[in-house]
Order: sequence, then C-alpha cells, then structure tokens
Amino acid sequence: MLATALAGCIPIGTNPSDALLISDLRYESNFRDTSGRSYICDNQPTTLTYSFRYNDFARIAYWDSRLVGEATGQATHTLRMNRESGGYTNQNNRITVNWVLSPGTAPLSVAPQGIVVTPVPQPRPIGATRLELTVVATNGSSARLVFPGIPVIDNCP
Repeated sequence: MLATALAGCIPIGTNPSDALLISDLRYESNFRDTSGRSYICDNQPTTLTYSFRYNDFARIAYWDSRLVGEATGQATHTLRMNRESGGYTNQNNRITVNWVLSPGTAPLSVAPQGIVVTPVPQPRPIGATRLELTVVATNGSSARLVFPGIPVIDNCP
C-alpha cells in the first residue's frame, strides 16, 4: 500500500508560465502492518521509498528530504539529491528515491536496553515521524511537501 500526502500542486516561482510545480508526495517502506500500512522499524534497517511529481525536471536544482519527530520536532537524517547525483529513478514526471534508514534513525529512537531474561519482544509503536521534502528550483525559490504521521515501531519481526 502506497501512502499519499494530501497536497495539491505547489508552484515554485512567481511567474506561472515558468514555475516549477511539485505535488503528490508518496511513501512506502519494506515494513507493513496487518492492514498494509507502511511503517519505519526502529530496530532494523528500513528502506523508505518516497516519490513526488513535477512538471519540468530541468527546473529542479536539488531536493532535501528529512525525517522530523511528530512529538519532538527533532529532525534527523537529511538527504540532499540533485539531477546529477543519481540514486533515484525519474519516470513519467515522477522522481522516486529508495532511502535506506539505519536502525535508530527515526527522530524518536529509543536507547538499547539490557535485559537479564530475554523474552520474545512484541512489536510496539514508539511514536511517529513525518517526511519533509523541500524542492529548490534553479531560480532559487523553493517549496515544501510534508507527509505526516509515519508510524515508528520497535521490536519489529
């Protein structure tokens, strides 16, 4: 199941005829709950795949993506990419990035704890993070899309 942010086209620039438009921020991960909703696993590497639409690739200077804790506002793991950086696919006016997050990357990670008896831990939600995408146009203007409420789970199976 691919989650989609509820946002319209966001123009970058003042002249509508030459504005860069971005829209339709989506994400999914390699972890899903029983209802098919993607989440970030705090104790295992997570591949977070996100994508967004644009109207003119030549007008994109670069884009930054970052995770921000919903409760804490703490930002971590910023990823900057541009047209020349590689590491993304570009098809049908949609850029798609596979972003591998190390365990504990989400802004609300929990410190490891030692236990004398090792029971089988149950998965448990520890919070939520949001994906923020800022796209900067070649004219220097920028716009941001946000996908809120991405669950972060600890003790993933």
